[in-house]
Amino acid sequence: MEQMQAFIEKAKNDSGLMAKLDELCASGAEPDKIIVLAAEHGFTFTEEDYRAAREQAGGRKSGELAEEDLEAAAGGSTYTQNRYDPNRCKGLTKLISGVCAAFLLDCDHFKSEWVRGTSTASGDKQYNFSCNMGAFPTYSEMCRA
Repeated sequence: MEQMQAFIEKAKNDSGLMAKLDELCASGAEPDKIIVLAAEHGFTFTEEDYRAAREQAGGRKSGELAEEDLEAAAGGSTYTQNRYDPNRCKGLTKLISGVCAAFLLDCDHFKSEWVRGTSTASGDKQYNFSCNMGAFPTYSEMCRA
């Protein structure tokens, strides 16, 4: 897990590496592709390490949120950074993988908020999603928690 954390820190500070991760995540690449990329940069971790880190960071795909996000109603994961790019974010209508969230880093301008009292019997809950930079209008969506 230490190698995974070190890889995350390197990615935060290496725009070229982050661009490769963004591309892999946007294409829905399997963990083995990310593990190979990490190895190319001198980091070794297993698919289990990768999945554990995803869970720790919220591990969500578009439309999925961790329970901590629900309670905090603040959105984002443990790892955030300013990923706002007016050229990439302009004209968005919804959260798009690779823009607001990529790999294990969420944009610190992205917010998700659980609308209390909207839980269904099947476990779905309504969330409001917004961008503090105004990249897309606030929208609501029912998501599986």
